[in-house]
Amino acid sequence: MKNTLSILLCFTLLLLGCASITTPSGGPKDLKPPLLIKSIPSPNQTNFKGKTVELVFNEYVKLNNPKEEIIISPSPGKNIEIKSNGPKVTITPKDNWKDSTTYSIVLREGVQDITESNSPITLKIAFSTGPNIDSLNMSGTIKDLLLGTPADKITVALYSPDTFNIFSHTPSYFTKTDKKGKYKLENIKEGRYGIYAFDDKNKNLKVESRTERYGFLAGKIHLENPKDSVDIGLIMMDSRPLKITAIRNVGTITRLRFNKYITDYSIQSEKDITHAFGDNQTEIIIWNPTTIGDSLQLHLIASDSIQTEADSSFYIKKTDIKPIKENLKWSLGTPSVDAETGTFKTVMKFNKPLITLNFDSLFIQLDTTRTIPIVKEDISIDERRKEIALSKILDKQLFTGDKDPRLTLKAGKGFVYSIEKDTSKSMSTPIPILWPEDTGVLLTQVITREKNYVIQLLNKDGKIVSSVQNSTKHTFKNLPPAEYAIRIILDTNKNGKWDPGNIVKGEEPEKVIFYIATNGKQNFPMRANWEYGPLILRF
Repeated sequence: MKNTLSILLCFTLLLLGCASITTPSGGPKDLKPPLLIKSIPSPNQTNFKGKTVELVFNEYVKLNNPKEEIIISPSPGKNIEIKSNGPKVTITPKDNWKDSTTYSIVLREGVQDITESNSPITLKIAFSTGPNIDSLNMSGTIKDLLLGTPADKITVALYSPDTFNIFSHTPSYFTKTDKKGKYKLENIKEGRYGIYAFDDKNKNLKVESRTERYGFLAGKIHLENPKDSVDIGLIMMDSRPLKITAIRNVGTITRLRFNKYITDYSIQSEKDITHAFGDNQTEIIIWNPTTIGDSLQLHLIASDSIQTEADSSFYIKKTDIKPIKENLKWSLGTPSVDAETGTFKTVMKFNKPLITLNFDSLFIQLDTTRTIPIVKEDISIDERRKEIALSKILDKQLFTGDKDPRLTLKAGKGFVYSIEKDTSKSMSTPIPILWPEDTGVLLTQVITREKNYVIQLLNKDGKIVSSVQNSTKHTFKNLPPAEYAIRIILDTNKNGKWDPGNIVKGEEPEKVIFYIATNGKQNFPMRANWEYGPLILRF
């Protein structure tokens, strides 16, 4: 009897072992995605009254980041239970499905087979808890507005109430873009909607303007037929009210800190005071005058990129706290000379405001005996950004001989004294010469009815290399071999720069257009001693 029980026990354990699910080893690779063979409710079913949606596949499946990849629109609430068991996936909202509502469920890559992680291709199911299925749809492309690149996994959303706030409310319908930045919103009810797109990093279906890119259309869309492509550009635009977050008096220095980047400011006072941006433009540093007394009242007006203002009056005063001593730091910038025109340029940067400049100590060295002086007329000073821009036309004869000149920008000891009375050490740097045979030339020709626009030449990192306003024909010279792109700003407010708009005021960002080459690419190469174009810019 004991032997019989032992045999039966071993046989049972063997069967249990055989029933475990494992990935098969060897054999051909499974390339086929799982197929949906049954769903409750069925596709486009109306009057669904169940609590749980069931999806049954032809093979065992697993979930892959379901809260991110499985999109249910409109959202049935925050608490949704999604489970997989063998070939079945179940979706159960805690708050039940709303009455008389059409739902759309898109799986994206949220369900995969257990062998090779294949996902169903564009699997979507729609159903209604009422007697009708809403069938309107719209589609388009989402890109980074200033880079022109497609934006993947971006939430595209619709809303209908006029009081809707994208920073505090969740949308009526939403979907996400694919790797090409494409989106499609389906099973929408007829009506008027606002549309916006955002990078929903924290998955709360609300825009966080401090950390998330977003874009919007100012007007409403009346959706009664399938719409043509609706495209939106994303930007980083901090829409929070601008305010001072800290005022700190340390010794004879006062630091003002803001909750975000500011673009401009003005300070009014009974006394002359020195002030400038800090290490970045979220801070203003004030150097208190010696005759301040107990305190001094200042009036400040600061503005940000969306033209919101902080208007404040406050007092500055001396304290016994000794600030950490910071030495004078500066650079000669990245100087260069255009050999064709003889134009020398650079921008020097400092970490403190300056009170004295000694021009006898600043010059261009040609050789051991010859120098070219830099004079007052060759410079312009941006006191608030602590920068000195140098621009000087050199004798073009320097660049016409057989021998290449060796130019060096030099600043001797004591060239500048800062507001804290420390001085500069001697510094020098070679001046590269931009020879036509080492650089390229780009020709552009504009065909447009627009009156005001800016053409910007960008490098591969999206940084502005050069720009020009309202020019129908232009030549960009001295371009080092590299890849470039052309960005066009429609300058509606005629201020010569791109403006980000203001969603609070319903103002869209100024329109941006990129030149696309005949090969469909945005970037194009520039080679040495090469003339490219003219590129025809139509907009």
